[in-house]
Amino acid sequence: MPEAPPPTSNRVISTRVFLPWLAASCLLINLFVAGLAGYSLYRSHRQYESRAVIRTQNLSQSLNLTIAGIMDKAGLTVFAVKKEAERQIKSGGIDGPALRSYLRAHNERISEIQDLRVANARGEIVFSDRAALERPIKISDRDYFVSARQNPWIGLIVTKPLMSRVTNRWIVNIVRRMDNPDGSFAGIAYAAVSLDYFVRLCASFDLGAHGLIALRDTDLAVMVRYPGQAGGEGGTGSTVVPRELRGLVRGGDTSGTYRTRGSLDPVERIFSFRKIANYPLYVTAGLAVDDYLAPWRTEAALMSALVALFAAGSLVTARLLYRNRRREERGEAELLRHRERLEEMVRDRTSLLEARNAQLGEEIVLRKRIEADLQKSASVMDRMADAVSWIAPDGRILYVNDAACRLSGYERRELLALRAWDVSSHATAESWRAHWEELSREGHLHFEDAAQTRDGRRVPVDVSANYLEIDGLEYDCAILRDISERRAGEAERQALMVQLSQSQKIESIGRLAGGIAHDFNNLLTPILGYAELLKNRLPADSRDFERVDRIMQAADKARVLTQQLLSFSRKQFLEMRPVDLNNVIASFYEILRRTIRENIAIRLRLSEIVYAVRADRNQLEQILMNLAINAQDAIFDRGVITIETAPVTLDDEYVRQHEGLASGRYLMLGVSDTGAGMTRETISHIFEPFFTTKDVGKGSGLGLATVYGLVKQHGGHVVVFSEEGEGTTFKIFFPLDEDAVPVETASAAEISEVNVAGSTILLVEDNDMVRNLVRDLLDSCNCRLIVAAGPRQALALSAGREVDLLLTDVVMPDMNGPELREKMQKTHPGLATLYMSGYTDTATLRSGAPDRGINFIQKPFTTRELLKKIDSILNGTPEASPGAPAGMGEMR
Repeated sequence: MPEAPPPTSNRVISTRVFLPWLAASCLLINLFVAGLAGYSLYRSHRQYESRAVIRTQNLSQSLNLTIAGIMDKAGLTVFAVKKEAERQIKSGGIDGPALRSYLRAHNERISEIQDLRVANARGEIVFSDRAALERPIKISDRDYFVSARQNPWIGLIVTKPLMSRVTNRWIVNIVRRMDNPDGSFAGIAYAAVSLDYFVRLCASFDLGAHGLIALRDTDLAVMVRYPGQAGGEGGTGSTVVPRELRGLVRGGDTSGTYRTRGSLDPVERIFSFRKIANYPLYVTAGLAVDDYLAPWRTEAALMSALVALFAAGSLVTARLLYRNRRREERGEAELLRHRERLEEMVRDRTSLLEARNAQLGEEIVLRKRIEADLQKSASVMDRMADAVSWIAPDGRILYVNDAACRLSGYERRELLALRAWDVSSHATAESWRAHWEELSREGHLHFEDAAQTRDGRRVPVDVSANYLEIDGLEYDCAILRDISERRAGEAERQALMVQLSQSQKIESIGRLAGGIAHDFNNLLTPILGYAELLKNRLPADSRDFERVDRIMQAADKARVLTQQLLSFSRKQFLEMRPVDLNNVIASFYEILRRTIRENIAIRLRLSEIVYAVRADRNQLEQILMNLAINAQDAIFDRGVITIETAPVTLDDEYVRQHEGLASGRYLMLGVSDTGAGMTRETISHIFEPFFTTKDVGKGSGLGLATVYGLVKQHGGHVVVFSEEGEGTTFKIFFPLDEDAVPVETASAAEISEVNVAGSTILLVEDNDMVRNLVRDLLDSCNCRLIVAAGPRQALALSAGREVDLLLTDVVMPDMNGPELREKMQKTHPGLATLYMSGYTDTATLRSGAPDRGINFIQKPFTTRELLKKIDSILNGTPEASPGAPAGMGEMR
């Protein structure tokens, strides 16, 4: 038999093989593109839904805050009217014109209130903020009037919507009972808030074309519905309540989100509701599904068109490929027609056997590879950090990895004997069936849950549930990640944000307090100075002497107040020295004992070892006094105040949770009392200036604000621990000065008589009143005086003249005090300088005065204080504080 010719090398696949392959490829590609488009639209739909939920939640929260504010203002106004009416009743009877004027003044300040009225015990409206009523109107049959009359202890009453008998409009009344001096019923004071105002409020929010806002009372009856329904259906008084909302409220929820179709219209909406804080009202805000999904539907239509276009293009391409393949096959057939039939049959048979053998070998290799991959997958899942479990449709746990055992505390065999709802704190057999239906429909679910451990703990987890179908069997492959650390980090970050907000608020108030103190000091300086000059010239037994002395006492109290403001704003000079805090407390104990009531015990628990802190001794005593008086006021009868010290070390974890601190060793000063304690709301405001819970005239509200400012000036930190009825503890942390030895200051020696006669003093002050005061004072001391209203005039007047002392203000136009001194030193080397200022700008002094030997006096000052300071500079040795310019101490 002759040798058969070799087969042609360029043979092409037959049409019967190519056509299914081409059709399958085209179908798979189109399915893949359609799947990608569908998944993209699904994710987009979820995002639109999520944004709609957030938007409704924001709307309900905004409405909650706004309506609560309106009700608060109305309640406070009614309370003020009640107190004014009761006061007039107690004084002999109500003054009609005065009360109407009082009502009108309050109503003009609060635009939300439609009317302010007062009704007598018979239920007759006798006073209103408007003109006198044309006819008497009685409200004795109203439920709120009956409740106020029958219940002497009733508080604020918020009525259901009712039709006003004065204005014939729907209103809500805010009512308080009024009592006669003997406690009997005197009538009511109430404010009417028009429901039209709430409608206008709702209209200010963007709800889309079919959005809806409703305000409901405690029974969920409609008070206000915006926009209103045609024909008035579902308006004020309607009791139609969505079953979802009723179920959430009955379940005790004060806020939540639900989806429902309108009871009065066929529109489907997403609603968020929230209970108005402290009031029996609920607000719901809803967005129509058609409104917020309109952009998504446009996006879906565009995506569908693109997918259809792609499918059409792929079909055209497949058609062209198929046509080309047919042409090649016909050419191949022409060549093969010349081959002998026997050779063709043998070749075909041989090829078929070889193909079958190859296919069988490939199947064997593939099966072995799949088995190896399954073993690798199981090994990998066992080593995963996240918990993995495979669950059957009936809830049986089929597989768990090692991480799942560690998370739950069960052994593997114990977990495989449980159901899915046995290890979830929220799931039940019924909820599992709903979960499985949703998972099989969606294919993938992602949510957060709490895993129930063997010892009863609940561990927050992030769950990724995946629907799988293998060999006709369905599985839920769930991956659980422990998010306990993430939750703790979020809580810690929120706490730090609250601390930062409080610190920024107090810092802003401090800047304002410092500016006010500066202006007061400039005003008080001439008042104190001229009063003292006038007092020295009057007989001690005269009536005018006594009057001037009272002026000085009042001015001195004002000076103390400005010093407290400077302490809070951290803008006063401190003489910072290493001091023994235990010594300060022990020596100050007798003063505290004489100040605090005798029925309150003071206990000291001081550290046995002496520690040095860098501080101003006088200001430490001020801190002790303010905290002790605050503790005394919190104790109504007998009690104990405990003062203690102890060394502490603040680590990085504590510092990270408290803004403004550095890690290291501190000395803790604790002041505790057994008083009434404070609420969290009170604690959040105690360091604000002028905030006080005491009665009018019993506290300035600056005590704790001063403590806060002084502690911050010392580089320290203060924390408060308090519970109502459990007392209060203040803990202050001062940085330890490890290398310093405490220096206890001896009592200051008496300053000798003032003698500045014959000295030349250059006075520079841009404030006319202060400049005239100091000039009048120094003129009486027989010294030579050069007076200038500004630095440039001072340089001109002092040129070529001898000057012993430069007495200058710090902050002036054109040139400040340190800059003037620097220029004067060039023509008058060694010139002594005394700065005076009402605003202690530390940066200005330090930048212009790097050397020692500079002195400072704080405005306002008395004439004696100024003369003593000048005498100590010209005739004696000025005191120097360690580590700071002489006469100034360390500036904070």
